[in-house]
Amino acid sequence: MEKIIKIGQVPLKIFLFLILNDLFDTSAQLLMKKGIHYSFDFAHHDCFFFWVGVSIYIFNFFLWMFILSKINLSVALPLASIGYILIPLASVIFLHEHILPTRWIGLVLIVTGIYFISKSQPKAQDNHE
Repeated sequence: MEKIIKIGQVPLKIFLFLILNDLFDTSAQLLMKKGIHYSFDFAHHDCFFFWVGVSIYIFNFFLWMFILSKINLSVALPLASIGYILIPLASVIFLHEHILPTRWIGLVLIVTGIYFISKSQPKAQDNHE
């Protein structure tokens, strides 16, 4: 019998898919932002970034549906909220955006909330897991 490694309530395989989901979401956001000004000017080279971002979003939708078929939404969504941290970090690094200190404080609060949500246990276990 195969041993299932879990991180909290989530099997390791699904947890890795959640991380991949967040990375794809972050990539799609950055690419679409970079190419949005040229999205309908097919002659401009930055238009490519927009459409690659859209393609990643479409793929990520199916990945998200797979994840939801394996774990409860109430578990998946807080774990997928790491994108709220990844996107601003990536925006600073790749898009050279400036993020105010108050927003960083908000992001710390989000991470704290994700931690507490991930530590909570459901009262009744759903049979879909």
